[in-house]
Amino acid sequence: MNIKYIGLGLLLFISSFFQTNAQTNSTPKQPKLIVGITIDHLRGDYFEKYSHLFSDGGFNKLIQNGAFNANTQYPYQYSQTGVDHASIYTGTTPSHHGIISHAWFNRISESAEASTYDNRYRKLGIQDTVISKSPHKLLAPTLGDIMKLNNPNSRVIGISLNNESAIFSAGHSADAAYWLDGVQGKFISSSYYLDTLFTWVNNFNATDLPSKYLDKPWVPKDLEDKGSSTDIIKAKLKLTDHFYYDLKKEKKKLGYHTLKNYPAGNLLVKDFTAATIINENLGRDEDCDLITVNFSCLGNNHRKFAPFSKEMLDCVRRLDQNIEDLISFLDEQVGMENVLIFVTGDQPSDFLPNELEKQRIPHGYFSTYNAIALLKSYFNISYGSGQWISGYDSQQVFLNHKLIEDSKLSLEDVQIKAAKFLVQFSGVANAIPAHHFIQSNYSHGAMNRIQRSFNHKRSGDVIITLQPGWVNQIKDERDLVAQYSQSRRVPLFWYGWKIKSQKLNQQLSTEDIVPSLTNLLKIASPADCQGKPIEGLIN
Repeated sequence: MNIKYIGLGLLLFISSFFQTNAQTNSTPKQPKLIVGITIDHLRGDYFEKYSHLFSDGGFNKLIQNGAFNANTQYPYQYSQTGVDHASIYTGTTPSHHGIISHAWFNRISESAEASTYDNRYRKLGIQDTVISKSPHKLLAPTLGDIMKLNNPNSRVIGISLNNESAIFSAGHSADAAYWLDGVQGKFISSSYYLDTLFTWVNNFNATDLPSKYLDKPWVPKDLEDKGSSTDIIKAKLKLTDHFYYDLKKEKKKLGYHTLKNYPAGNLLVKDFTAATIINENLGRDEDCDLITVNFSCLGNNHRKFAPFSKEMLDCVRRLDQNIEDLISFLDEQVGMENVLIFVTGDQPSDFLPNELEKQRIPHGYFSTYNAIALLKSYFNISYGSGQWISGYDSQQVFLNHKLIEDSKLSLEDVQIKAAKFLVQFSGVANAIPAHHFIQSNYSHGAMNRIQRSFNHKRSGDVIITLQPGWVNQIKDERDLVAQYSQSRRVPLFWYGWKIKSQKLNQQLSTEDIVPSLTNLLKIASPADCQGKPIEGLIN
């Protein structure tokens, strides 16, 4: 196996167990391996505008030799990483699958809980007393769940730097979901899936690739490709407007969480994906397997860098190389005639307010803390002193139902009063009482998209939408994960197996991915799946 596909030192424990099997050129009736790749904050306009920066073997190969649609739409209002992964792999919306945001207020425990939090399980790979994660809050079955129902011998595995992406893409019946522990720099899992980590995962962690990747600075790919020493690169950077980021210094501040902010993290995901495919023997028999892969470093970088900044474009170019290496690896190990790949984005990136300001485009920051503080004061004046607001998360206000009931007030009236108050704030486009979505069915437009993001049991009492160009003001790290994207359009690529080379000039939704795959596998779609199979996808 070519060492460029897997990180330094990884072959030491892989090659002694596995040899590359000879591949046949005959195309099977169904794929032996489905590879689902999601890329945080990937924009469709990168591929027309910057195709000349990409190699022939990465994104350009997907476009030229596969099926491509630049404007696939998320059919709901609030696009967020975990929400989008749940939606992609269930083929339905948050109103059905229940993952409305990164976290929400739990009225039973009276506290905010992360979407994957589950205190019944423990993390595997680090101290086993640490509370872990599971997909139990995901209410709808995923593609992997349906594949396992139809064939228990199918293997399903999810991989990401982030637990939400790995867990919600893999689903309830998965054999494993792996994500990176930002403190110890190891890939870990949950006792929900396994009793203990496999030896090969421990061996991978023992290579300490995260530390090796953080030993190198992040500089433009062109300079790095020339093989220059760090001193020479620094000298050249002084003569240009290029960038230089000292990852060793970043590691001292953020630990291995640093990998989630720079292209080295995507490289690590690619390495672990290759190791998983080899050690789990994926795609080696007639039972179709599924591996879901999330490249998330674009997602973390979008909060600091503009979509067309030098840094973001360098991220995309390096990601293009990751995709090229992964395609070559799959062709070598499994045979591309046996592999079906789809690639899409989640939470597409928006332009930052400072960029909009330069062009005199309306923009601003909405202060959650100021708005909620004033709403509390307003309620105290209107209804008397009390804890009228239980919580606020991801543009949703959760009212204190018990206090409202004990005070013999109408919940609907209080919701309306809160909405009328909040809509007056600068940057707020709409503040909508929850009872609107319970009592009415909106068939189109913005209200339909918001309703499809609304879950009766989990969503707040007042739902806030911001005007274009406005974002939540960031006070702490929790605000970062609670940010929503105002864009809802992402690219969608299909490649491999029997995929026909074409531009998909159709109006497509991310809901169409799962029914397209189940249609190709000739199995039923998940029960709540709302999309439809893409026509003419294969030869």
